[in-house]
Amino acid sequence: MPGNDRFSSREFHPGVRRMCPSAPLTALKAPPMMSHVPELPEVETIRRGLERHLPGRRIRRAEVRAPQLVARPDWESFVIELAGRTFRTPRRVGKTLILDLDSGTLLVHLGMTGQLLFQDPAQALPGSSVGGGRDPHAHILLHHTDGTCLCYRDIRKFGKWRLYANHEAPTCPELSCLGPDPLTPDFVLEGFASALRRTTRHIKAVLLDQSVVAGLGNIYVDETLHRCGLRPTRRANKLSAREVRGLFEGIPGVLKEALERRGTTFSDYRDAEGNSGQNGPALRVYGRHGQPCPGCGQELRRTTVAGRTSSWCAKCQK
Repeated sequence: MPGNDRFSSREFHPGVRRMCPSAPLTALKAPPMMSHVPELPEVETIRRGLERHLPGRRIRRAEVRAPQLVARPDWESFVIELAGRTFRTPRRVGKTLILDLDSGTLLVHLGMTGQLLFQDPAQALPGSSVGGGRDPHAHILLHHTDGTCLCYRDIRKFGKWRLYANHEAPTCPELSCLGPDPLTPDFVLEGFASALRRTTRHIKAVLLDQSVVAGLGNIYVDETLHRCGLRPTRRANKLSAREVRGLFEGIPGVLKEALERRGTTFSDYRDAEGNSGQNGPALRVYGRHGQPCPGCGQELRRTTVAGRTSSWCAKCQK
């Protein structure tokens, strides 16, 4: 996907100073069970799993059990157009999975509880539950000619599937509105700093804005702000050049560490093979308000910013 013009510079400054000292992961109490929209590390983990299974596989038929999940085209056309298509290497931008086909491009947004699972009939009947019956939460199944299946489960049905022609996908509304992905060369200091200078919003609200940085959500914004020593209520245009650089370098650092642990599972998130993420115990502040800060021991506070609950430390974050 072409880069955003606002972030076209290639300037890079390595290294980031951590504002808050580290603590052993065993010292952190697990956050409470909750649902959250899968963010960049979770979606990228799924993409990597699908990359091992999908390329070269051909769709024999598409089965849609919940038509409201298909946003484009209508679900009947969706079923017809997918028959006979062959998967290429899957991609991702921000929180959106891009499943390229030999003819067409599928965009998948997982919503809050979506799961995209590769199923082998040798292990389980596609679209079935653990007991062998029909899975009530399996809503879209792409059956392949070799008997395997790509199964989409979604308890709350907030996810969306869209099918575009190959040439339409790069400029479609769902992708063209996104800012740079922080794990790609499109994410550069000059553009990031410029975006922050132009707004008086709270820094947390800016980082949650997908047109500024694509892929961040409540979990990793809280974690990044704590690592960088910034309060979520700081005004973006008031950050010093040093703070902006630290934030620019801290964002991919936090995301890469979560990606190494295969994302964060509280209740619903699973990778393409059905495994839970292992990043939950490593979270330092998200969902831990009322507990001691792992950096200084002071009780973590809770604040609402941009309609989202924020956990932060009044001592470590300025």
